[in-house]
Amino acid sequence: MASDGFALKRQVSLWLLALVAVVNYFDRQVFTVLMEDIKADLVINDTVLGLISGLVFGVIYALVALPIARLADKGDRPLVIGACLGLWSLATAACGFVGNAWQMAMARMTVAVGESGSGPASMSLLTEIFPPERRVLVIGVMQAASSVGLSFGVIVAAWLASFLPWRSVFLVMGLPGVLLAIIVAIYVWEPRRKGGKIGSGQAHQTVPILQALRIMSAIPALRWVGLLSIAVPMAGFGYLMWGPSFLQRVHGFEKSELALLGYAILIGLVAGNLLAGWLGDKYGKDNPRFNGWLSAAGLLAAIPFALGFALLPDARLALVCFVGLKFFMTLWVPPTLALVFSLVPVEMRATISAVFNLFIILAGVGLGTMVVGVLSDAYTISFGEEAIRYSLVTMTAGLAIGAVAAAMAARSVMRGKAAL
Repeated sequence: MASDGFALKRQVSLWLLALVAVVNYFDRQVFTVLMEDIKADLVINDTVLGLISGLVFGVIYALVALPIARLADKGDRPLVIGACLGLWSLATAACGFVGNAWQMAMARMTVAVGESGSGPASMSLLTEIFPPERRVLVIGVMQAASSVGLSFGVIVAAWLASFLPWRSVFLVMGLPGVLLAIIVAIYVWEPRRKGGKIGSGQAHQTVPILQALRIMSAIPALRWVGLLSIAVPMAGFGYLMWGPSFLQRVHGFEKSELALLGYAILIGLVAGNLLAGWLGDKYGKDNPRFNGWLSAAGLLAAIPFALGFALLPDARLALVCFVGLKFFMTLWVPPTLALVFSLVPVEMRATISAVFNLFIILAGVGLGTMVVGVLSDAYTISFGEEAIRYSLVTMTAGLAIGAVAAAMAARSVMRGKAAL
């Protein structure tokens, strides 16, 4: 009976935290759908839009992610997750009240503070309460939940934007997360670590951040994963954040038609995450190198689909390519996280997860989103409205770099375990 109770707690915790991941990306995507309206209303160019949507968000995320992860490693993780969710939900709603670019930047900074804390704490908790042989599948569920948030964030925001002012869309999208924050803080299970109560001093001792970074730098596989976590998100988030603007400018999409992009994201990312989780559970648990090779293969396969989305003149074919792009790109995430967690002890997992999440956000949302905006402004002289097309083509190089890094991580993984 006790084991049944633990199983129920695990399942409730998993699905509540998966719902948090849905809301996380749900709120994040509303900005991408509304970028053209925000640009026109606040009278800004693509570079400033890229700074607000990317670099400002990424830098603040980077500054607070590790301290919040440390708090999660030491304290009550459901409470940390709930507080973060409540903060970013209120900040998302506040985006609807801004009057200029500076105020929008401040609201986005606050969103970044909240969103930086939930992911690492969630993964730390879930990888502790589920056994190792189910870890890749659990990660796959969480990544699939993020994919649902990404896709339905676009779909719902596009639908709302077709009949509501953009400011009202932020309000409607942000406020429901406050209720979920309360539920998560109360009902997600926080297990006792090694028999100790949270805050009792008997729980496991956490590793200082600098020591964790030194350990990471000493493990060859983690060094390559670090490069992977920089190069691929720059390309991926470049396509994801600017995809709606690309379709509106180049293919003449109306706001309601942007929902098609959301469905493309849903099909590609959910299928890719679940396949990656299944393959990792079946082949990766006894062969850690398999996870790295799976990541490399997926990234190589994604390159022609990325180029097809950006260059094909037919919007329908471009959307089909976007499905393929997201499907193959997604194959790198669950296996890579499983590889990382297999190399570090439990007391380091939230901190290490935060470090790699930091790489992904700072490089992807921060630099990737900004670079597309800067390139778009620079290319406008030669290409006009199609400048964004060639900005996205330029970003595809990140996929090739990531494939090489994933392959090198696979080759280094056994040496990584020896170093640890």
